[in-house]
Amino acid sequence: MALEPQIKGNKIFAPLKNCWLVLTAEEKVRQEYICRLVNNYGFKLDQMAQEVKINNSKQMQGNAYADIVIWKSNDDKKSNKAPLIVVECKAQQVTIRKEDYYKGAYYAALVGANFFVTNNIKETRIFSKIYKIDKKGTSYNLNEIINIPKANDVNNEKEINNLLSQTKEFARDEFSKVLSKCHNIIRNNDKLSPEAAFDEISKILFIKTLYERKNQQGQIFLLEDYKQDKKSYDKNKNEDDLPFFRKLFDNVKKELKNDDLFESNETIRIRENSFEAIVKELEIYNLSTTSDDIKGIAFEQFLGRTFRGELGQFFTPRTIVDYMVEILDPQEGETICDPCCGSGGFLIKAFEFVRAKIENEIQVIKEKIKTEYYAETFNKLNEIEQEKIDRKVNKLFNLLNIELDVDISGSRLRRLSFDCIVLLQGKTTTG
Repeated sequence: MALEPQIKGNKIFAPLKNCWLVLTAEEKVRQEYICRLVNNYGFKLDQMAQEVKINNSKQMQGNAYADIVIWKSNDDKKSNKAPLIVVECKAQQVTIRKEDYYKGAYYAALVGANFFVTNNIKETRIFSKIYKIDKKGTSYNLNEIINIPKANDVNNEKEINNLLSQTKEFARDEFSKVLSKCHNIIRNNDKLSPEAAFDEISKILFIKTLYERKNQQGQIFLLEDYKQDKKSYDKNKNEDDLPFFRKLFDNVKKELKNDDLFESNETIRIRENSFEAIVKELEIYNLSTTSDDIKGIAFEQFLGRTFRGELGQFFTPRTIVDYMVEILDPQEGETICDPCCGSGGFLIKAFEFVRAKIENEIQVIKEKIKTEYYAETFNKLNEIEQEKIDRKVNKLFNLLNIELDVDISGSRLRRLSFDCIVLLQGKTTTG
C-alpha cells in the first residue's frame, strides 16, 4: 500500500518522527517528499531520519538541521556511517535558491553525502557530492544532476556513477532531442505544420506536468497508466463524451481557465496514436521534478532547430535577451510590452528579472533578522532558549514568505503573476 500524507485539522503525521506536527506549508512539502521517497524510489522509513541536527555548526547562524537524511541501509544509519542523500525542503512558494538551502548544503558537505536534493514540490533540484570551497561554509561547488538512485541501486557503484555523470547540461540536450522526436511523430503522422505541431506538443506537456505535479507519490505520466485509465474511462463514457486523451486536455483547460492560456473551444488536433507515441517518448522525464531552466533552455534549443529550419523564423539568443533585459532594468509595477513576442522570451526574462528583485529584497530582510537574533550571545544560550529564538525566526520568515506565495491574494508575486501579465488583442504584455 502506498504511503500517503495524513492530515487532521492543522496537524500532519510525520512517520519518521512517529508523531503529529503542526501543518505548515514546509512540513506538508517534507511529508509529501518522504512519501515520494518510499513510493517512487523504494526507500524504507527505517533508513531515513527527519530534522537531523548538525553537531558541528559553529559557522552557521542558529541551529542547523537537515530536513531528511537517507542512508544506504538501517545498519548504516545505526552505525552513524555517511548518509547517501540529504534533502532540504522548502514551502511551495519559496523559489529554490542557494541562500535558502545553504544549511542543508553545509550538512551534505560536512557528512560527505553523494547526493543533495532541494525540493518545493513544484521543482526538485538534485546535486552531486558537495564540496565546500571556502572556510565560512557558505559557498559550495554544486554540480546539478538529474536524479537520485532508487533503493535497489544504492550499492550498485556503476549505477551511482552513472547518475552522478548525468549533469544538467546532459539533461537539457537529451530533453531537447526528445522534443524533436515528438515533433517528428506529429509531422509524419498528422502532417501538421511545425507551428501547429509545437502547439500540440505544448498541450501534451501541460497534461503531463499537471498530472505529475498533482500526484503525491511523484508518479511519472506513463503510457501504461494512461492506457489503464483510458480503459476505465471508456467503460463508463457516453456516446457524446470526448475521447480520453482529449478529455485529459479538457481537464487542463479547466485547471488553467484563469490563466487564459487556451481558447474555450481549443482541442488536441493530433491522432490518438500520435498522442500515445509522444507520451511514451516523454516517459523518462518527471516534469514536476525537472528544473525550470532545463526545460526552458531545452525548449529554446528545440524551437531554434525546428522553426529556423522550416519556417525561416529566428529567435533572439538567450544571452542577448538576458543582456537587453539587464540594460532595461525593469522595476516592480512597471509595464513592458513586446509586440513581436514570438515565444515570449523577452517577457519571460523580464518577469523573472522582477521576480528575482522581489526575492532578493525578501532575502536581505531575512539576513538582517538572522544577524539580529543570532548574535554572538546566541551560542551562550541553553538549548531551550536557542529553540525559542529559532521558532521566532521561522515565524518571521514564514510571514515574509507570504509575499512570495502566488496563491495568496495581495502578495507581491501574486500581483506580478496575475495583474502584470495580460493578453490584449493578441499581444502579450508584462509589467
